[in-house]
Amino acid sequence: MANEHFFYLSPDNITKNRFKLVSEEAHHAFDVFRLNVDDEIWMLDGEGTAYKGIIKQNGQEVIGEIIEKTSGFSEAKIKMHIAVGLIKRDRFEWLLEKAVECGAVSITPLLLARCVNKSLNMERALKIVRTAAIQCGRSRFPIIHEPISLIQFIDKSIKCIVCPNSYGEQSLASWQKDVQPNEVTMLIGPEGDFSENEMTVIREKNIPIVSLGSRRLRTETAVMTALNIIEFGGLND
Repeated sequence: MANEHFFYLSPDNITKNRFKLVSEEAHHAFDVFRLNVDDEIWMLDGEGTAYKGIIKQNGQEVIGEIIEKTSGFSEAKIKMHIAVGLIKRDRFEWLLEKAVECGAVSITPLLLARCVNKSLNMERALKIVRTAAIQCGRSRFPIIHEPISLIQFIDKSIKCIVCPNSYGEQSLASWQKDVQPNEVTMLIGPEGDFSENEMTVIREKNIPIVSLGSRRLRTETAVMTALNIIEFGGLND
């Protein structure tokens, strides 16, 4: 599977056991990857299902027969949400790509006191998330939300934990082992971490505070570390 190429298949272009790729996806299959009639092809609908098909007609449209479908293909068993302080544009875009690869089902940019960036190009962010999901073969494309304040996010969220840089009441690995969550939202700060006022709000809301370890991590590294610990468990406490 590591050598397979994946293509987006709109649910609207599935009829019983037939599929149709159009426009950009058809171009990639036919002109870029040079797939031919009778070649096998893997497709993702972005809603949680992967399809294996055989091409029957090639060209401006790629049409074929679905021979296999898999629900939840390449998705983590735990629903992992990330709420993270905005950082500089190029680094945040890299963060988005890696969060998708590491299994996040949603990403919410937080507007925090120490954020050096206060805005996000949503159209570009959506494209990055979708492209990353297709590239790594995820059947469900993650959601990217509009930037929001910490208070607004906490008030509408459940099962939150906070991962500040280099300190916490227990390690995230230990928390994961104790709680064994089916779904979790992880709050991660920007460069400079959460402010004292923000940490006061977090404590007043009785949100668990966990540690990612003793080393100071960049925001994007903290996101990847947290997602991997939750999905696969910590080897060391």
